[in-house]
Amino acid sequence: MSPKRLPTLRRKALQRTWALAGMALAGLALAACGGAVRVQPTAPVGSSTLASRGQIDSPLTDVRNHLGCMREDHLPVQVVSPTRLQVGALPSGATIVFAATAGAAQNDQIIGKVQGAEVIGSALVYPHQAPGPVLNSIEACLAQGVQG
Repeated sequence: MSPKRLPTLRRKALQRTWALAGMALAGLALAACGGAVRVQPTAPVGSSTLASRGQIDSPLTDVRNHLGCMREDHLPVQVVSPTRLQVGALPSGATIVFAATAGAAQNDQIIGKVQGAEVIGSALVYPHQAPGPVLNSIEACLAQGVQG
């Protein structure tokens, strides 16, 4: 290597070192911008609603409003949880459980996790011993917006 080329290599190495140091300093400064903000949503004591900063669509009352449809049909429907409805009293009343997606409901049925349930969209309907007209109304309300 020629003696003239050696200072050029050192200069390039020094430039790379300064560039890396600058990037590391910028990354450290950027990481420090986040601060330590702790958001802890709280729900009132005794409340059955979930604490959240956002609004989550309920499968019971989303665009298709299954709950409203069943109430319009004068079915004795009760909200048991955000994902569960009871139509009539057990053991003869039907139970409706909403899965996260229609695919999740179908998967649960295929693997045998929900034996005795009928899948309608994302809803799993356990008919128990509900009478035919009640089941027809439930199926009509749950089938709104279901494709396929």
